[in-house]
Amino acid sequence: MNIIIIGAGNVGSTIAGVLSSAHDILMIESDSGTSESAKVSLNVSVIHGNGVNPKVIEEAVSRHSADVIIAAMPSDENNLFACMAAKNSKPHIKTVAKVCNPDFIISMNDGTYLGADQIISPELTSAKKLANIAILENAVDHDEIEGLGLAAAIFLVTDLHRNIVDHPLADIKVPDDCAVVAVYRNNEVLLLNEDAEIRTGDLLCVLGTSAAIYDFNRMMGVVRESKDIIILGGGIIGSNAAKALVREKRSVKIIEKKAERCEQLVKELSNVLVVSADGVDPNLLRNENVGKADVLICATDSDEKNLLACLVARDLGTMKVVSRYSKREYEDVFNVTGIKTIVGYHRLIANEVTKSLVSDEKSIMKMRHDGETLFSVTVKGDSKLRRSLISDLRLPEGAKAVCIIRNGKALFPKPDARIEENDDLLLFAYKANMHKVEKIIGTRMTDV
Repeated sequence: MNIIIIGAGNVGSTIAGVLSSAHDILMIESDSGTSESAKVSLNVSVIHGNGVNPKVIEEAVSRHSADVIIAAMPSDENNLFACMAAKNSKPHIKTVAKVCNPDFIISMNDGTYLGADQIISPELTSAKKLANIAILENAVDHDEIEGLGLAAAIFLVTDLHRNIVDHPLADIKVPDDCAVVAVYRNNEVLLLNEDAEIRTGDLLCVLGTSAAIYDFNRMMGVVRESKDIIILGGGIIGSNAAKALVREKRSVKIIEKKAERCEQLVKELSNVLVVSADGVDPNLLRNENVGKADVLICATDSDEKNLLACLVARDLGTMKVVSRYSKREYEDVFNVTGIKTIVGYHRLIANEVTKSLVSDEKSIMKMRHDGETLFSVTVKGDSKLRRSLISDLRLPEGAKAVCIIRNGKALFPKPDARIEENDDLLLFAYKANMHKVEKIIGTRMTDV
C-alpha cells in the first residue's frame, strides 16, 4: 500500500517504523529538524510542510497515489481535519486519525468515526491495558483482539503457582475457550509439546476469550486479589483506567498533583477517591498506604516519575506495580529493575496500527519479539486447508495453529479437529520459515 503519515514525532515515527518494511511511506512534517531526522532514520520519503494545509494534503495524496492517510500530529483537532481534507481530495482513501481525548471520538452508524474511518487512541488503549493487567493478578501483559472477541495475555509463573510449576503442559487444566500459545523462557520463544514441563520464571502466552483468560488467571492460583488499587496520575490514561476498574467493582484512589485537574476528577468520578498531591514523594506514598495496596498503577506523563514511584512502591511492599512508559529506552531500564508489568507506547501503537490497517490473511497482532506475530487465514472453497485436520498441517518449526473462528465463535481445537470452509484459522509464528507456511496454507502472506 501507499501510505501517508502526517507528523513525524514519537507516534508518527513509530508507525512509520512498523509499516515501512512492507509499504511505501510518505511523511509530512512541519518541523524542519524533525523532518530531517525522519529522512535519516526511517526508510521513508518526507515532505517538509504543514500537514493541516488542505493544499499540501491534496498534492501529497496525488503525488503518492495514496491508499491510506494516517494523521499522527499532537492535536486531535488537526488530525481529524487532515483526514477530512484527505477524504475531500480522494473520497475512497482510508483515513486513520490519532485521537487522545475521548470527547473527540464519535462513532457513526456505518462503523466509521466523525472525521475519520478509523481511530487510533493510544491513551484509551493504554488505560484499558493497564486496568486489565491490574485485574489479572498473575498477568504481566494483555492485549485485546476486539474484532475476534479474543484477548492475548502473558502470565508470569512463580514458585507460588504450585498448580502448574514442574507439571507437564498436558497435565495443566487449561480452561475451555483458551490455549497456551507459547512460552517465553530466558528470552527465548518456545512452542512446547504436551510433555514439556512449566518452570518457575516462565512467561505463558495465552490466547482466549476474556472470560477464559480470567479463568486461566484463577486456575494458576491467586495469592492476593486485586481489590484496592492506587493510580498515580489523573490524566486521560489514569482517569480512564479508573473508570474501567470501577466497572469491575474495584476500590480506586487517584493521586494527582494538579489541583484543577483534581477538581475535574472529583466531578467525573464519583466512586473514586481523589488526592491532590505529588505522587512521586516517598513520604506521600507511605502516608497514602501504597505499601498496603494490592496494585499501584503509574500513569503520569513522566517515565522518570513512573519508574521512581514503582521502585518506591515495591520497597514499601506493594503487591503489584504496573507502569506505562513512552520512551523506547525506558523498556530496558524497567526490565533491568525487574519490573515486568509495563505498557510501552511504541509497542501499543504498533499493534493498534496493525489492527487498524489489515484484515484476513494478514498479521493481526505483533507480539513481544521481532518476528513474532499472530495472523489469520480465511479458508475459502478452493483453499488447500479445507477439510484438513489440524494434525495434518505439518507446519514448520516456529509455527502453530492455535484457534479457529467459526460462525463468529472461537474454537480451540484438538489435533483431530477438521478445518471447514469459511473458517478463520489463527496461526502463531516466531522465526518460522514463512515460505513453507505459505506453501502449506496455500496463500501469500503480507507481513505488516
